[in-house]
Amino acid sequence: MSLFSVRRLFSAFVLGSLGCAAACAAPADEPGQSEDDATSFRAPAEGSCEAKAMLKVANEATLAALDDEAKLTRAAAASILAARPIRTVAALDAVSQIGPAALNAILKFADVRSCASSQGEIGIISDLDDTVIPGAKPDLSIAPFPGVKALYHLLDERNGGKPGDVFYVTARTPEKVKDVPAYLATHGVPSGTIETGTSGAPFIARPEKVRDMESIFARTGTQRFVFFGDTSHVDPEVQRDILAKHPERMIAGIIHKVTATVAPHRVEGLHLVNDYAEASAVLFKLGAITRAEALGVMKAARDEGLAITDKRMTDLLASP
Repeated sequence: MSLFSVRRLFSAFVLGSLGCAAACAAPADEPGQSEDDATSFRAPAEGSCEAKAMLKVANEATLAALDDEAKLTRAAAASILAARPIRTVAALDAVSQIGPAALNAILKFADVRSCASSQGEIGIISDLDDTVIPGAKPDLSIAPFPGVKALYHLLDERNGGKPGDVFYVTARTPEKVKDVPAYLATHGVPSGTIETGTSGAPFIARPEKVRDMESIFARTGTQRFVFFGDTSHVDPEVQRDILAKHPERMIAGIIHKVTATVAPHRVEGLHLVNDYAEASAVLFKLGAITRAEALGVMKAARDEGLAITDKRMTDLLASP
């Protein structure tokens, strides 16, 4: 536990004993706050990507953004504006009205998922049907979607990583995926463990996939992941569940659009893409891969049959 966490826990105990109103400023049952969030804060190292992201929010966010979007109290938001410029997380911690709940809210609002690109090997957690293999009931004679092989290999081996950071999670039962490892090997897509399901029913598949992903988290320490899914089943809902429960493990949630329409709320906080050229552009803009690497994925996708022009590639890499 960091020095900030220890000091905050001690302060909360002492102030609570004195009946201090400040200790009660962020009750545990405040919407969006757990009891741990309200009483302790594990500070990122000064100068780290996470610390810089927090300070960017503290120094650049508007009063309305801090109040309405970051979910701080109006008093805490006003105190931050009055204290600018704030140079360190320790200085932010010392601002009046800023306690553990506010610090955790700022860290969450800062969206530090892209920080993972400089912190160890990147992992992949991917669905199979309509994400890698075309079709909800795939014909394994059809090649994977263009660009999947190049993008998955790039992420799997990025940051000096060795192959072995790819995990597949599907609602299909074990007997229905027995030929998938051979299919992946034939087409040069990275192999990986396949977490199977017991039912394709959404109310069963959704929590089951979340549990399977949490099991992967338990085996991989603090590794962060790019998640790949599609709009045909429950992948957007599963990824949003993970984003809500484990935001620190998600670099990005990529959702492949394979249905005619997609309700906006299904992909809130995720990245909806039409193909893997667009997916590579998303990851470039998040800082997870370089521009040259994204362009390489796009060219590989074109070689595999994706209809994409040089101008479209340039536009994808240039658009905000």
